[in-house]
Amino acid sequence: MSQFLDSISSDKDHNSQLPLPLVVAQKWKFSLSFLTDDHERFYAVQDWIQGLTDTKEVRKIWNDIQRKGNLPELSDSIRQLPYKAKDGKTYQVDHATDKGLYLIAQHLRSTKARPALAAIKRFLAEAGVFTDEIRRAPETALTSGAMTPDQAIDAAIAMYRAQGKDDKWIQARIQGKIKRNMFTSALNAAVAEVLTPRHYAIATDDVYTGLWGRTAAYLKGELNLPKSASLRDHQPMLALHYQGIAEEVAAHQLGHRSELDWDEARTIVKTVAKFIGEQAQSTSHLLDMDIATGKPLLPSK
Repeated sequence: MSQFLDSISSDKDHNSQLPLPLVVAQKWKFSLSFLTDDHERFYAVQDWIQGLTDTKEVRKIWNDIQRKGNLPELSDSIRQLPYKAKDGKTYQVDHATDKGLYLIAQHLRSTKARPALAAIKRFLAEAGVFTDEIRRAPETALTSGAMTPDQAIDAAIAMYRAQGKDDKWIQARIQGKIKRNMFTSALNAAVAEVLTPRHYAIATDDVYTGLWGRTAAYLKGELNLPKSASLRDHQPMLALHYQGIAEEVAAHQLGHRSELDWDEARTIVKTVAKFIGEQAQSTSHLLDMDIATGKPLLPSK
C-alpha cells in the first residue's frame, strides 16, 4: 500500500495523468488521502466529504448517506483501511473507490453554505461520471440539488426543440407523461399482486393494441426505431393525445377497484383502450393518416 502525500504537483502534464478525484482535490485545494489495495485506489471518504462541503459534520453527513441512500453499489466499494490523522495516530476509516466518491458527491445537497459543491458537481458531470447514475435513477439529478425541477423541465423542452418539435407537441408529450404516471400508479394500487416491469410493458401493449391494433415493438419497426428508443418521442401529437386519454380513463376505471387479480386489471385496460381506439380509428380515416405513426393510410383495396 502507498499513502498519498498532501501536496500534488501543479505541472499540467502530471495533472493530466491524475485520477479524477485527485484532479478535483487539486482544483479545489483540499487534501485527499488514498491507499492502493489490490491494484485499486481507495480514497478517504472523510477527506472527500470535508473537501466538497467544508463542514465539521463529516461523520453525520456520511452516516446519513449510508442510512438514507439505499445504495448497495456504494457499500460494495467501501473498505476500512488505515488513515493517518493530523494527531499523528493511525485509524481504520472508510475508504471508497473513485465511483464510490462520485456516488457520494451525487447525494450531497448543494446549498448556500457549500458554494464549491455545485461547481464540483458541474465539473464531475462534464467529466461524465454522473451519466450512469442518472440513467438508472433520474430523480437523483433533482434530489441531490444538481438541478431544480424547473431546470429539468427547461432542459427537456430545449432537447425536444433541438429535435425540431414544436411547443404544442412538447406540451402533449409532457401531459402524456403525467397521464402515463397516473395509469401505472392506478394499476399498481388496483392489483393485489406485486407488479414487475414486465407487467407494465404488457399493460402498455394492451393500450397500444386496443388503440392501434399493434404492439409497441411493431410500431417501432414501422418507424424504423431501435428497440431501446422511446416510441412516444417519435409519434405525432394526436397519437400522444389518444394514448394519454386511454391511460387517463383506464386509471379512472382502475381507481374504483382494489384487490384485482392481474387478468381482471388487464380486462379493464383492454376494454378502455378498445373504446377509445374506435374513436381514434375514425379520426385516422377522417384525416387519411395512421395516427399511431403519422404515415398516410394505405389506399383501401
